[in-house]
Amino acid sequence: MKRILLTAALGFVANTAWAQVGPPAPLAKVTVSNEAAKKTLNKMAISAETARAIVDACVQWTKQQPGNISIAIFVLDPMGNIVDSHQMDGVVPIGNETALMKAKTALYARTSSAAVAQRFNNVEGRVIRLDLGKQEGLAYYFVSGGLPIVVEDQLIGAVGVGGGNADERCAYQAMQKVLGPQPPLTPGARAGGKRRSG
Repeated sequence: MKRILLTAALGFVANTAWAQVGPPAPLAKVTVSNEAAKKTLNKMAISAETARAIVDACVQWTKQQPGNISIAIFVLDPMGNIVDSHQMDGVVPIGNETALMKAKTALYARTSSAAVAQRFNNVEGRVIRLDLGKQEGLAYYFVSGGLPIVVEDQLIGAVGVGGGNADERCAYQAMQKVLGPQPPLTPGARAGGKRRSG
């Protein structure tokens, strides 16, 4: 009984630590440097350092969850290029593919992949949109786990997580840790095929 109480207490402390959100990150701190922007002619792109911090925070959060879950995560810039990614041990190939598709959906739609899934929630609405964006290397994928990365009302990239059962929550917690407060998640979103519990 003591072990159960101790485990529950440690879990509460870990989740409380993740609940702490710092101040909003300034746009200049999370985008590419002025020198890099001169080369690419695009300042409004997530920096490699910020992308890596989001990846690391998501992996760290996943490791703290019960059930020995493995995820894949991709962070894209506004043009759809992969800035950073990571695959935990044990992720099956579809986890990688869905993570990237979720990030592309969030980038293309400028909203969460969960919101896209809720907006187009029938077969007809989805079939019509399956080929949209493919010419640009983007497309819709109707599952939660993809979020746009917006700082000071500027889209600087997108993140997608796949392979787990709390993909959207993972991306959200990581963005809160790295970027500060984030808008609330889409209510009733489905994460990894299961109803989100919180």
